[in-house]
Parts: sequence; C-alpha cells; structure tokens
Amino acid sequence: MKSSLYIFYVTLLAALVISVISFAQAPDVRINISKKGLYPEGVAYDPATHLFYTGSVTDAVIGSVDHKGKYAVIYADSNLKSTYGMKVDSKRNLLWVCAGDANYSKHSTPATHKKMAKVIALDLTTHKIVKSIDLSKLYAGPHFANDLCLDDKGNIYITDSFSPVIYKIDTKDKASVFLQSDLFKGEDVGLNGIAFHKDGFLLIAMGSTGSIFKVTLKNAARIHKVTIDRFFSGADGLLVTKEKSLIVVQNKGTNAVFELTSTDQWLSAKVKNATSAEAYYQQPSTATFADDKIYVLNSKLDELANPAKKPSESFPIQEVLFHPVE
Repeated sequence: MKSSLYIFYVTLLAALVISVISFAQAPDVRINISKKGLYPEGVAYDPATHLFYTGSVTDAVIGSVDHKGKYAVIYADSNLKSTYGMKVDSKRNLLWVCAGDANYSKHSTPATHKKMAKVIALDLTTHKIVKSIDLSKLYAGPHFANDLCLDDKGNIYITDSFSPVIYKIDTKDKASVFLQSDLFKGEDVGLNGIAFHKDGFLLIAMGSTGSIFKVTLKNAARIHKVTIDRFFSGADGLLVTKEKSLIVVQNKGTNAVFELTSTDQWLSAKVKNATSAEAYYQQPSTATFADDKIYVLNSKLDELANPAKKPSESFPIQEVLFHPVE
C-alpha cells in the first residue's frame, strides 16, 4: 500500500513539474510574412475576414496576411511612396492607411520627400481606394503622417512625426489641424503612436523623448504629460485594451512591449506587465488586436540604415506574451 501511494505521489509530482515547464516554455505564435525586402511598419486586423493587413516602408503596397502567413498584395500604387500606420474601420468596411515619403521609399522624389502627408481609405471588399485626403497643406513644415486612430464617432486623428501636429479627419472627410503644440517638438521622429480611450481622450507617444501625453477631445488645449516612473525612448505603436490599459511598443534597442495601467484617468501610470528578452523582437513597430490577443509586427526597419545589410526575407507578426513587472 505504501509503495502504491509513493508511486502515485511521485507520478503526480512529475506530471506537475512537466506541466509547469511546458507552460513556462510555451512558445509565442509567429506568423511569418515571407516577402523579401517588404519592411512593413503598420499592421491591422479585420475580425470579419480573419486577415492581417500590412504596408511597406520601402514600397507603396498594402498586403493581406492570413494566420498561416500567406501574403498577397491587395493594392499597389507608387504614388503612395510608403505606407505606415493603419486601422480597420469595421463599421464602414474600410482600411485607413497613412502614406508618405519619410525616408526609405524606393519611389521617393524631391517633390515628395518629407513633404507628402496623406491618408487613404481602402474598401476591404473591392480593394479599391475610395478616399484620399491630403494633409500636407494644413501645416507649414516637413511631414511624416505616421500613425492614426479612430474615436467612437468615426473621426480620425493622425500624428505628424516631423511636425508638432495632430490632424483630424471628421466623418465628412474634412481635414484640419486638431492640435499643434511645442510640447510635441522633437528631433528625428517626434509624435508617433496614437490611441483613443473610450473615456474621451487620446493617448500619444513621443518617440524622441519617450513620453506619453494625454489630450482631452472636448478641449484639445488640455495636454497632460502622463507621469510614469520611466521613459519609453523609441515608443512606437499604442493600443488601449478592453480593460483600458495601454499597450506600448518600444524599439530603438529596447525592443519590447509594455502594458501600462492608471488609476487616475491617465494623469499618471505604472508598468504592470512587459515582454521578456526571450521574445526577441526585431524593431517592433505597431500592434493590433486579433481574436482577443495582441500581435506586434517586427518591422526590422533598423536594417534599412545599414546599406551593407542584405534585405530580410521575412517579417514576423508576433503574439505578445506578458510577464508581471514587480
């Protein structure tokens, strides 16, 4: 009897150990986009079709990607130069995309380099452009329409990384300067990721300084720098979760993803979760929700600064696995 109990408990303990090890080593999901030299920066997901969408910094294309990594170009136009941040607008069956000529486009021209700023809307059924809105004449300065978000009414807000400006496109497609502030001035890439919070404000990442700003929609002049005990230099894409926490994608050597929470309406925030070094992100840029999971695009854009580097063959869309931060 004692021998049987001993074997039982040893077996149970071994099963628990194996279970814990298996859980700890559970790999993240990586959906590899096998397209040499694509260098996508933006990513979005359509829950209706279960497809991801990506752009390209080097080429003026928009492509779809299924969960097995099958990639297909759904729209190409050299006049777009490069495609950046994007969001699926499920209510209108549209994919909104930032387009411009910021840096590495093979279609770059002197007339458009750091001058072009455009937002297009692609019909997700026909894959045709149904809207094209020019932002470059709204503010005098260099331009890089980098990222965008939609509020609960369908208005669109766009960051300009080369000028201290946030643009707005209303539901009638009228474009305007929503907010200009010296707080958004920065070297290289300034304003970057932007996300809408359902409590009526925007959260915006400043890539050059690593700060996060809160802007109230009813009073754009109310700009608040969120108090956090660390900076996120190279902060890129942002997402607000159903639980109203903030997902921050950080590159510039850190190459990690963080989850921030706030108890005072984003006057301050703290880091709750983060990814581990074992996730091995490669210049992560933007994130999207897909079937209640968070996925981040590995853009590998840092490779483009090295002319001796051979173009990468693939670009993973990677599931985010968080670990608590003590």
